[in-house]
Amino acid sequence: MIKHIVLRGVSSYCPDTNLSIGPLTKVNLFYGHNGTGKTTISNFLQAPGHSDFRQCRVQPVNPERELIVYNHTFLEQNFQASSQPGVFTLNEGNIEAENALLAAEAELGKLAKERTSLVDAGMELAAEQGRADEKHWDELWAQKKLYDGEALKYCFVGYNTREKLAEKVISVNLVAVVDTLEMLATEAQELQAADGEEIAGIPAFTFQPGEIEKDPLLQEAIVGSQDSYLGALINELGNSDWIRQALGFVDQQDSRCPYCQQPLPSDFYAELGRVFDQTYSKRVKQLTALKARYEAGVAHIQDQSSRKAYQLPDYQPHLAALQVTFQKNIQLLAGKITNPSTSISLASTADILAKLNSIVQVEQEKIDAFNLKVRNRKVYLEKIKTRFWDCFRAACDGMIVAAKKAEKANLVKRDEKRDAIEDIKKKAQIQKDIIARSRAQITNIDQAIESINNSLNMLGLKGFEVVREEGELPRYRLVRPSRQDGVFKTLSEGEKTLISFLYFLEVCNGELDTKSGKLKSNRVIVIDDPISSLSHNYVYDIASLIYRRVLNPKDRFKQVFILTHNLFFFHEMLKHLKKADEFSLFRITKAQYSGFVPMKASDVQNDYQSFWQTIKDAQEGRTSASVIPNMMRNILEYYFNFVHRQEALAEALQSLAEEDTAFRALYRYVNRESHSDAVNLTDFGEIVPAHYIDRFKQVFVKTGFEEHYVKMMG
Repeated sequence: MIKHIVLRGVSSYCPDTNLSIGPLTKVNLFYGHNGTGKTTISNFLQAPGHSDFRQCRVQPVNPERELIVYNHTFLEQNFQASSQPGVFTLNEGNIEAENALLAAEAELGKLAKERTSLVDAGMELAAEQGRADEKHWDELWAQKKLYDGEALKYCFVGYNTREKLAEKVISVNLVAVVDTLEMLATEAQELQAADGEEIAGIPAFTFQPGEIEKDPLLQEAIVGSQDSYLGALINELGNSDWIRQALGFVDQQDSRCPYCQQPLPSDFYAELGRVFDQTYSKRVKQLTALKARYEAGVAHIQDQSSRKAYQLPDYQPHLAALQVTFQKNIQLLAGKITNPSTSISLASTADILAKLNSIVQVEQEKIDAFNLKVRNRKVYLEKIKTRFWDCFRAACDGMIVAAKKAEKANLVKRDEKRDAIEDIKKKAQIQKDIIARSRAQITNIDQAIESINNSLNMLGLKGFEVVREEGELPRYRLVRPSRQDGVFKTLSEGEKTLISFLYFLEVCNGELDTKSGKLKSNRVIVIDDPISSLSHNYVYDIASLIYRRVLNPKDRFKQVFILTHNLFFFHEMLKHLKKADEFSLFRITKAQYSGFVPMKASDVQNDYQSFWQTIKDAQEGRTSASVIPNMMRNILEYYFNFVHRQEALAEALQSLAEEDTAFRALYRYVNRESHSDAVNLTDFGEIVPAHYIDRFKQVFVKTGFEEHYVKMMG
């Protein structure tokens, strides 16, 4: 059964937006004025593969669905020639073949139900897979959103839907990765922030004063000269440093010992001076120079290490150890200067500096690599993107594995359904062959001829009938008592519609090919305006024929579509449909493009009510404003004739025409005496619904029937 009809870009239907008509049921009755788009529906159902309907579709799709459509195309295809293909119907006589036919049809019906059940199960599995896909896509999308606002968001360019993202992720081969998404984000951010500017290099630590740490002078005991008789004594006592320092605190003019106050030899201070001669002083000055140079080197290192480039955690323990070593060595140098006779050994800073420089080398290599990337920024961003997708694929692997596992299990179940359907098709073909053979034994076209002629007599159509045309292929032809050829062309439009519709009913209930093995109960019947050119005298008869030959019994056909512009016929069909279990009503409208509105049985109106409804549709933009003048004229003529107030109507129209020049065109159009003036049909110009409807209201106000207007427009 067709659940929805989707129309787009054909005839009066919008070229940019799908119009989905539905939900459809077993019987569907459509009402709409001429030109609203009803025939487009029947044409599409008749030839869905035509290029005009490339953007249209039915849901669900079923290539084996058999549709029989009555419309103008059916009439042209079957009645342009002088004869029509015969319709085979069953007759009585061959009981054995009839029983075989009934049994095969019953079995085919059973198989059809089994197939429908399997198809429904397969569709549910497909829907289940669709829901699983949606969930999987949502999971991948949630993973993507973690990086939407980050430096890696450029990697997602072109993957702005869940489907595209999933397709991309699944297409990436799973490989082992050493990168992390955080590392790649940092790398990309640095490149993007650099904006073409390279990072300055990091100088290595160089400490030239480091050679002082091995200077021989530091190991040397610097003592006084042996040229004085006091030199040997001082060196023997080891008081050289103490005496040198004490000399700075005594008055050398005092001839007494500063400690015991005993008289000193007259040459005592001269002899002491000979002990601490120029050689001694030079050595001490060398020590002082070494210390000053060492301290200057330390200050340079401290200044270098305080820069931002050296604040990485890897540097800190080594810089701290270097600072401690510097402090100890400077203290030792200061002690050596104070006590030149002592021997000192400075700690070497070479190993610490080597470790620091190894870190500098690693960071410099990173900077060199980064600067190379900056010089080739686009290339490296693309490389980062490739690494990112490898990383992202690895991060999503758990989701993908689970989704593929579930999809595989679902596919196995769907394959089982497909295999079962194929098996049913084979069994069904066997039954179709039996049906075709049995029908060939018990069918002929004579019964259909009799049925059409009986219907013509019932409808009171005399002067022509259907006869069998002799020839190799069974065919019909229309004949008159006095004419054998070209009879169809001599019929009135109403007679043509009637005879073609009666033939259509036989086609629905019979077979054009005795070899066909299809079930009639699976057919979809479409009837488009079967009384379009008939008088109201036949509306009841056609509605009754449709009920007896199409709708009753309820399981005669799979689904039925009836489309009409005639409100009386719509009412008649609705009376019959109320006996059906399941039916739907729709109203087709047209403003700029065709649309539809579902209806309830209580919404169905008579002609007079439908005129008012059309004005309301135009007011709300559901139908073209161009219909307003005609609907207003119909209403005014209908109502004021009914209440016998034609004179009051004429006076009101005349008054409004004098008040409003824009209303004069409508006045002349409504005024019966002006109908012969052809200009009235085309001089409305651009119709503004609000203005015309307001003027229309004033007609009822001036004639005292405002309450009726309010009721009908409410």
